[in-house]
Amino acid sequence: MHVAGNGGGGGRTREDRARADRGRADRGDVRLDSPVLAGALAALSALGTGLAITAVPALIAQLSSSHGSLGVLGAILLALDALVLGHGGSLLLQAGSVTGSIAVMPFGLTIVLLVVVALAARRAVRRLRPISADGALRARALRDGVMCLGALVVVYTAGLGVLAAIARSTLVHAVVPSAVVSGALVSVVGGLAGALLALRRRGGGGVPEVRILSLLPAPYGSVARAVLLALAGLAASAALVCTAMIAIRFGAVASLHESLHAGFWGSVVLLLLQLALFPLIAVWVLVVILGGSVTLGAGSVISLAGAETTVMPALPLLGIVPDPGTGPWWTRLLIVLPVVAIALGAIRLCRDLVGEEGDADSSESALRERVIALVAYAVALLLLVLLVAGLATGGIGDGSLEALGPRIGSLLLPLLGIVVVPTAAVAAVCLTPALPWARAQWAGLRGRVEAAESRENGSTDRSEDEPDRDQDDDASVRTPSDPPSS
Repeated sequence: MHVAGNGGGGGRTREDRARADRGRADRGDVRLDSPVLAGALAALSALGTGLAITAVPALIAQLSSSHGSLGVLGAILLALDALVLGHGGSLLLQAGSVTGSIAVMPFGLTIVLLVVVALAARRAVRRLRPISADGALRARALRDGVMCLGALVVVYTAGLGVLAAIARSTLVHAVVPSAVVSGALVSVVGGLAGALLALRRRGGGGVPEVRILSLLPAPYGSVARAVLLALAGLAASAALVCTAMIAIRFGAVASLHESLHAGFWGSVVLLLLQLALFPLIAVWVLVVILGGSVTLGAGSVISLAGAETTVMPALPLLGIVPDPGTGPWWTRLLIVLPVVAIALGAIRLCRDLVGEEGDADSSESALRERVIALVAYAVALLLLVLLVAGLATGGIGDGSLEALGPRIGSLLLPLLGIVVVPTAAVAAVCLTPALPWARAQWAGLRGRVEAAESRENGSTDRSEDEPDRDQDDDASVRTPSDPPSS
């Protein structure tokens, strides 16, 4: 006879359940009954972490400056302004030598904030325990996840809007609507990324492994892998070129840094600022090596053909900008780097498509799937590159620095050619009989060459053996009375 324990629980005593709860608490796997509370706590945690990331450098700069006039409160307001800019919002300058709006997104800080939100969302979703012991989604897991992410987005957006409203001074204040919209976008993207990471698990013990891209239907999972590989190659190409330019023009970068007279702690803060802006500069470099052009103010244009510069912001990292004039011929060869990156992504896509199709390589559905995957790959790359280039545009004030960043119109046609031509070439080689035919021709040619070499070696051996056989024949017909041959 089965006897239930106190309070139910399938025979488990209250002490057993408490012991199991303590074990889950030690592992940080406590399930919160309220998804809304979990999302709200995650939002507050992420917002507080982001504020600390911007406030600490501002306070260090203020306390280490011997002639600083902002004070601690001014440093905190400056940190709030930096937090708004890091989310993609804008500031409004009301007095001073520069007036107007500041809309320059420090991509490095934006990436850090996205990572912070994603980690907070992953912790919140994992605390809800959406995956049961057998590896399947538990009941109401989807509803709890949506409620958790909704609470995270609402609380995070509202909190950033409140901080933007607080960040007001006589010189500058944050634009609250832009802060609210940008905060909502960051929380949505980071929250979705964190929720997907929470669903990822390793296989073992009879539980199947779950990968994020494997959740997508075919062939879009292969398209996502290929797009990520191509984007990683483009980012690596831009970072490589940017780093090489820093090394080549290190003297100009160092002279700009020395002209600011920042001191030790000021140099540390300046280094953090340049690290936050390095991904933005890398995007500008990517636009240039893709064949587009970048402007750094009124009357300035930078491209592979050369540079025309006027007044630029006094940022040491901008010392990599070449001197005015026509660029050397070898700079045009830099366009090979993004071509190789996109071609590698296309090769990965074609290999995945061939591996997924199996026995249906020549069917009509397989051909349609290939076309859909290739078109999706090219369109996704075009849209993502244009989106990142658009986010990298901005301006400072209403003067000569009103327009900064890529010129989207100059990027459209070169980007279209760089994406379409390598993708089509790789598809023509990997997804058509051209590659098997070329391999067969090469194998046939190699076989004919080897056969000719073997015949030539055989004839040479026979010609060397024939004189020996002739001498043996002569010796066999010579009689003992014959005189020895001389």
